[in-house]
Amino acid sequence: MKIIVVGNNVAGTNVAKAVRDADQDAVVDVFTDENMAYYARPKLIDFLAGEAKEEELLFYPMDWYEKNRITLTLGAKVEKVDPAKKTVTVAGREHPYDKLVLANGSSSYVPPLKGLPKENIFTLRNVEDARMIRKAASGSKHAIIIGGGLLGLEAARALATGFPHMKVTVLEYAEHLLMRQLDHEGAAMLQKWVEALGTKVLTQAQTEEVLGDSIVSGVRLKDGRVIEGDLVLISAGARGNLGLAKDAGLAVNRGVVVDSSLRTSDPDIFAVGDVAEFDGKTWGIIPPALEQAKIAGKVIAGQDAPPYKGTVPSNTLKVMGFDLMSIGTVRSEHEPPETGFEEIRSVSQDGKVYRKFVFKGDEMIGAIIMGTKKDVPKVTRIIKEKKPAGELKPRLSDPEFAIP
Repeated sequence: MKIIVVGNNVAGTNVAKAVRDADQDAVVDVFTDENMAYYARPKLIDFLAGEAKEEELLFYPMDWYEKNRITLTLGAKVEKVDPAKKTVTVAGREHPYDKLVLANGSSSYVPPLKGLPKENIFTLRNVEDARMIRKAASGSKHAIIIGGGLLGLEAARALATGFPHMKVTVLEYAEHLLMRQLDHEGAAMLQKWVEALGTKVLTQAQTEEVLGDSIVSGVRLKDGRVIEGDLVLISAGARGNLGLAKDAGLAVNRGVVVDSSLRTSDPDIFAVGDVAEFDGKTWGIIPPALEQAKIAGKVIAGQDAPPYKGTVPSNTLKVMGFDLMSIGTVRSEHEPPETGFEEIRSVSQDGKVYRKFVFKGDEMIGAIIMGTKKDVPKVTRIIKEKKPAGELKPRLSDPEFAIP
């Protein structure tokens, strides 16, 4: 059996590994348009900051692919998928497959701003992007980050750390930072931390126009304010690379539609990672990509695998050195909140630790823990296992209470 994987990101590499672990005889080929073997994208921040060398980014040494009999072809853009012929086309040549996995990820979204394109305007998605940003940053005085999400904040930290001569300003169009992961109270604490490190943050700052002649000189906001800067990094989210799937006639919505076995509308084609949509949802984070890859690999190899049921969104990380965990539902989607929806908050005496627990009835459905790693594994387990936790409610407002 021959399996072709399109993409060598976390989803593509791990589905190739899962197939090999489950089937020692399968032929596994991975095609990627990147010119570098799999690296974890969060590591790009370390490279941008000058804290990691390019050769240190690789997740596996190059001989790992040979040892696992996975054929990796770099710089190989898949141009076409033909489900009827069961082939993919690379550089005009057709390659047959028995099973195909689309793990071709997503691309940075660039909003339709006035004044584009110009020099010194970037997105950060791959090593080449990071190389170009580093080169420009060495001669820049003020970097403007458009977007106050996880990537935008981490990019701001990287530039501030790696290029201390440079001012950094983050522009967030929403009312506060990390709208998906935090509530207002948590975001206010984070913003205070970020600004204490020297990065300026402007919220409710919607960028309308990029200024300058051939090279950027700043941006104009919708309210008329002008922010001067000679480097702009757009961090406005990502969109799945759906072109291959659409052209192949697969069912596509916000992503390539898959079932609980990660199969697309063609039973011999699977989709995993950023490009996949299950139950109307796409995730764009690492945990779902890993979970999907393991299931798809087993199914492709003909082994029993648990059905994919979706992934509880979870982020446990350091944002500019600040410990932050956000999991599940952190705010009500309804106004007023639905019956049984309850939020319990606590702040430590020194104001450095913030905890919020969200309940629906006796089930803990989400949480935010900031400024500490304490209790994070326990809270994560309670939420993912959907265990009744109503008995904890009376004590969760105590900032010193330790989850049993």
